[in-house]
Amino acid sequence: MSDEKALIDQRNLFFIDLDGLKLHVYDSSRTHSYQSPLTMIFLHGSPGQISNWKYQISYFEERYRVVAYDQRGYGRSDKPAKVLLKDYLDDLTSLMNKLNISADDAVLVGHSFGGMVAQAYARDHAVKGLVLIGSLIKIKPDIIDKIVWNLPPIFWRKLFFTENPLTRKVYRGLFFSPSTSDEIFEEFIKDNKEYLESLPAHAFRYLKFFQDYDASKWLSEVKTPALVIVGEDDKVTPKDESIKIHELLPNSRLAILERAGHLILYERADDLNKLIEEFIEEL
Repeated sequence: MSDEKALIDQRNLFFIDLDGLKLHVYDSSRTHSYQSPLTMIFLHGSPGQISNWKYQISYFEERYRVVAYDQRGYGRSDKPAKVLLKDYLDDLTSLMNKLNISADDAVLVGHSFGGMVAQAYARDHAVKGLVLIGSLIKIKPDIIDKIVWNLPPIFWRKLFFTENPLTRKVYRGLFFSPSTSDEIFEEFIKDNKEYLESLPAHAFRYLKFFQDYDASKWLSEVKTPALVIVGEDDKVTPKDESIKIHELLPNSRLAILERAGHLILYERADDLNKLIEEFIEEL
C-alpha cells in the first residue's frame, strides 16, 4: 500500500491567487528541470483532489513538467457557494498564464468531471493534446445526486460521505471493478476519508450547475489529438459514454481497460500511465 505523501513531493505544493480565488497547486518544475516545454496538466473529478493523481504525478514528473491543482471548490482550494463552467475554464487560463504555460505545449489530462472541463477547454484553445479518462458528454443525475442537491445535509451528509458500512459497500460497488483488490479499495478510502468528511456540504452540489452541459453539440469541433480511456467496468461513466466521445472527436483513439472501474487512476495505474505515455510520445 502506497503512502500518498511519499508519492507527492510536498515541496512542489503551493497556493496561487487568481483574482481573489486561492487555488492549491502542484508544479513539478519547482524541483525538476526539463528540456521539453511539454506540460501535463491534470484535472481531477468531482469531488476530487490533487492526490487522486499521485501515481500519474510520480511517474510522469521524471520526464515532463507536471501541473495538478485542486479545482475551485475542491481539495484545499477556495470553495465558493456557486460555480459555473466558465469559472473552471477561466481558472485554467489564468493558472497557465501565471505559470507561463503555453496552450500549444499543454496536454490536458482530465478524469470524470475534470474531463468535461478539459474537453470544453480544448474546444476554445489549441492545446497540444487531450486525455479524457472516464469523461462525460452530459450529467445524468442519479438518485443520490437528487437527494444531495435537494435535501438539507442532515439527511445525507453522514449517510453518504462518512466512512460507515453503507458507504464502504456503495463506494466499493460503484467506483471500482469487481476485479479490483481490497487493498486498492482500502488505499483509496485511506487517502480520501478525511477529505470527504471535511468537505463543506455545498461542494457536493456543484454538479447541479452543470445540468445544461452537453458536449455532443460541439465535440466534433475539437481537432486536438485525443486519447479517450475508460474502464470496462465503469458504472459512474459507463464505457458507452467514452465510445460516443471517441466517435464525436475527429482526431481521437479509444482504449478500454479491462478489470477497471471509475477509479482507474488507482486500479490500473501502471497500464494507464503507459497508455498516456505512448500517446504523448506520438504528439
